[in-house]
Amino acid sequence: MSAFDWGPLRKTVLGAIERDQIGRPVSLRLTVHGPGNEVELQELKVELRDLASTWFGGSWESEYVAGNDGGPFVFALRWPGGQSAILSLSVGPGRTGGNLVLLGSNGAIYHDIDPLTADGLRVARSGGK
Repeated sequence: MSAFDWGPLRKTVLGAIERDQIGRPVSLRLTVHGPGNEVELQELKVELRDLASTWFGGSWESEYVAGNDGGPFVFALRWPGGQSAILSLSVGPGRTGGNLVLLGSNGAIYHDIDPLTADGLRVARSGGK
């Protein structure tokens, strides 16, 4: 079981995308450090790829992975429409959390990831709207 509940973040970001608050999502940087070991690391891999796929509207077409079996890992994903994501994840002792930056064609979403709080999401519009 993951230390993170991605449901609220998934829903909030998808809502911002659907309301056209940032335009078309084009680039994601998502960094997460969680508690645990190899099992939790594998769970995080699946969860973060799933989040990115949700926001970019489907499966990626190419992937580059850097890292060792025990982590940390960095994934570079690319979608058929040109969107890209850099996902950085690790597990072990230390601060649990991370951050998210999702750039759109007309704005951005910034979020500090903390499993203890659900706030911190900020949507920044560009173009004076």
